[in-house]
Amino acid sequence: MEKEYKYDAFISYRHVEPDQSIAKELHRMIESFKPPKELYKTGKKTGFRVFRDREELAAKDLSTSIEEALQESRYLIVLCSKRTPLSEWCEKEVRTFRALHGDERIIPVLIEGEPEESFSAPLKDLKRGADESLQDVLAADIRPEEVLKKDFPGYETLQNENKGKLHELTKQALKLLKTEKYRILAAMLSCSFGDLKQRDKERRGRLILTISSLSGAIFLLFGIFMANAYQKAEQARQEAVQSNARILMKTSKDIAKEGDYLKSVLVAQEAMKSIGKNMKSYESLSGEESSILNDAIYHGGASTLTSISTGNKLTYIALSNNDKYIAYGLDNNMAAIADVENGEVVREFSGHSQQVKLLVFSNDDKLLVSASFDGSVIIHDVETGEEKARLEIPGVPMLTRFSEDGTQFFYISFTNNTADFYVFDTTNWKEISKFTVAESVRFADIKKDGSEVLIALSENNDHQLTRRSMKDGSILEVIEREVKVDAMQAEYSVPYKTASYSADGESMLLFTDWDVRKISLSDKSLLFKKDINFSSTAVRPFIESPNGEKLVVQSYSKLFILDGKSGEIQDEVYFENLDMKYFNYNYETNTIIAFGENGKYSIWKDKVVVEDGLNYGGVAPSELKYLKDGSKLIANSHESRTIKIIDTKSRISAEPVYARVIANSNDSSKMILFDGRDFLISADNGKTSEKIILDNTIPFGLMKNTKSYIVSNDGRYFASIWQKGSSGVPFLTLYDLEKKENREVELESISPAIHFSDDGKEILLLDEKEGLKIFSTEDLSELQSFPEINESAESMFLSEDNKILALNRFSGIISLFNLETGEPVEEIPGEALYLERNGEEIRIKGIQNNTAFNWSSKSGLTSIEMDEACAQTPVGFDDVNLYNENAGLLLMIRNNDTERKAYVVDFASGRLKMSFTPSIKKYNVNGHISPDGKTIVIDQSYYAKQYNPDAQEADYMSSAVYKILSKEQVEEEINKILAGRTLTKKEKEQIGITAE
Repeated sequence: MEKEYKYDAFISYRHVEPDQSIAKELHRMIESFKPPKELYKTGKKTGFRVFRDREELAAKDLSTSIEEALQESRYLIVLCSKRTPLSEWCEKEVRTFRALHGDERIIPVLIEGEPEESFSAPLKDLKRGADESLQDVLAADIRPEEVLKKDFPGYETLQNENKGKLHELTKQALKLLKTEKYRILAAMLSCSFGDLKQRDKERRGRLILTISSLSGAIFLLFGIFMANAYQKAEQARQEAVQSNARILMKTSKDIAKEGDYLKSVLVAQEAMKSIGKNMKSYESLSGEESSILNDAIYHGGASTLTSISTGNKLTYIALSNNDKYIAYGLDNNMAAIADVENGEVVREFSGHSQQVKLLVFSNDDKLLVSASFDGSVIIHDVETGEEKARLEIPGVPMLTRFSEDGTQFFYISFTNNTADFYVFDTTNWKEISKFTVAESVRFADIKKDGSEVLIALSENNDHQLTRRSMKDGSILEVIEREVKVDAMQAEYSVPYKTASYSADGESMLLFTDWDVRKISLSDKSLLFKKDINFSSTAVRPFIESPNGEKLVVQSYSKLFILDGKSGEIQDEVYFENLDMKYFNYNYETNTIIAFGENGKYSIWKDKVVVEDGLNYGGVAPSELKYLKDGSKLIANSHESRTIKIIDTKSRISAEPVYARVIANSNDSSKMILFDGRDFLISADNGKTSEKIILDNTIPFGLMKNTKSYIVSNDGRYFASIWQKGSSGVPFLTLYDLEKKENREVELESISPAIHFSDDGKEILLLDEKEGLKIFSTEDLSELQSFPEINESAESMFLSEDNKILALNRFSGIISLFNLETGEPVEEIPGEALYLERNGEEIRIKGIQNNTAFNWSSKSGLTSIEMDEACAQTPVGFDDVNLYNENAGLLLMIRNNDTERKAYVVDFASGRLKMSFTPSIKKYNVNGHISPDGKTIVIDQSYYAKQYNPDAQEADYMSSAVYKILSKEQVEEEINKILAGRTLTKKEKEQIGITAE
């Protein structure tokens, strides 16, 4: 028995003109066509149903809905034009249909060109015999006469240049379709074209006579029919729109994963343009859009904002002096500038025949100079793109620079083993001077005023490092090399690794493999010398601050921050898990960003590594440039041919807390912190804190788990579980922070659950051996005992009236008890996060794996499926889950053995609002939600550093503080980072959105 199909045909086409107009009309013609009853396969009157893909989407995989439609379609109709082979989507539809149904039921229809140029690769494989041509496979041809001419420019050209002509030819093609539709329908009905056309003509003749006699009845029913037809058509239209929006939203998420958050936001907004509030998928799509918008702005110390494709693996970038534009080589023969704010391409510049290597802006940012491997140097007008001048200079460009006053332009090119140095007048671009160094130059640096140049040779000879005049190349000074004695007692001269003029232009910075020196230019005096070993493979081992006050130098995996005047080490930075390759330093923010070989990067700021192991994507970038204010970092990767704009200034994080979160009070008004030395208590989300004075000698270390610490709502009491010395006897210590005293109770169990009552007058202790005990916080006297409640539990909740107890047992079950009677009330699978008693009703909000739930003693259990993204990080035994009733926020922190991840979820809908990746591995990550639900604190990073071998190692801990923005605030921030950027026509075509 033959399979029943949902659709008789699936129409595959490109979403361009005239393809889409033809697809739409063909869809209408087939569905409105009534086959002659002699051809009914079942003997019953029937009609056709067609699936038409309304959007061409360049997705990586066929969406579930499209693949299902192909599975449920008897035939595949492919509209073929010269642009069809360019569509990955159309090609995948053909490949998928062939895999599902074979070749016999594919119906190609030719719109433009010949089959050899208009058929996609899988269509060309449809030839069913050795002598059969692609023309034989063709089912229908709707090419107007003008389209058949050899000089026809093509529909794509008409779409861009002559839309009137395109419209006229589209009408002609649709007229041809009126006849050619019978060839398509004949293939679907397995009959001949002529027979079907004649039978349909006879049927229509009979139909006209019937209509004449029944016209009155038809008009009577017409209103009802049209209403039903409209309703069905509108329902189908809405479903298609929603389906396309869902696919676009998936594309948006894929783009975000690749690190281009701005483009991701624009695609998500595009998806929502056609979605009305009355549509079925509005809520879910709106939730996805909200999550995408949040992802774009919710990050801590750094996150890739957007990416720019250069298509050029050799280009170096230039920043305009006002930090507004990035200049770069584009593709094989162009240059371009993009907006630093949002990555939008502002202008492209032509004129070269090979790749552009170097670029530089003039001091006033009005000119852009591009130097190419083709030996040409072009001076462009930034505003208009006009070519102002052209210089033909042989060799590979190695340096381009303007003098400090902007009157001169310096250029260095390499040819074989020689280096040519040029000086040009920027008023007329005439050559002022030129000289050649006929040796292999390792490094060169031109002084800001353009008077001289430092040249380091590759060969370690007597003039390995010299100062030379830029006028004629004459040697002003030969920098002497230090003489040392090797293991064989032979003398040798130490070569200079690199050299640079200092930022103030009054001294030189000289580097060997073993030290850095600063030498005065005026009197040749040694200002300082610091012994630091440098890696022989380091690309650029130092960065000097613009004012010369700081010098950051790289020694293998460490960075030393030196005083720029004295050379004294002011700080030492060590990225423990980073195989450091490149770094950059921003003086304004005292921040270092370092990249490892594998593309991971870390951030150090003000004594602490604040972000560790962030993912750049792929290998390390080849070049890093900070904006002057440190708000963004521009990373250029030659290998991936991509420039990434990294936002280093979080839009939602506040000043971090330099401590880890230990415990929260029941109402979250108080927080216990630990800074590596002392416990602290804070009542303002970590902004300020007070040291807790403990009068015992217990040493504090890196506690992995902090669940045995609690603090009362009023902040008066702090309790913890300890073990005494070598005896290992466990005991509960209750600290009265008001009276500055503490009391102890010896325990039978090493890990009991402890909890303060909301009023702070009682402390509950659940010992699996002795059961539940309730003590007075006044004198730690025992008030009640429930030996029958001896469940082993991780944590507990107490209702505000102290009458209902919820235990989160290690087995993953919530056990409810009535403390008035000591009797069990209920057992519920999951973990309780919130407990409330209202009259006789008990309500619990909780979580079980990736599902949130509400439980009521009256109405039972209601589940809320959370965003699937929350399940990407596996659940761990040490996870921390916090809930805030005021804001309806759930903070889930995953602490499994391999990964740490924090998710902030809207509890009512299960929608993911934002996620964070703490870099801590030394201990379990904890968190805090402020009482109003507007601030979140999450343990962020741990850093142990040692200044020198004789010093004690110090533990530095930091917690990130994030503001929870309202929907309106999020949209406001999104508008700021978009800065007016929109999707270009090219981007829309790549994504599959029709550019208007």
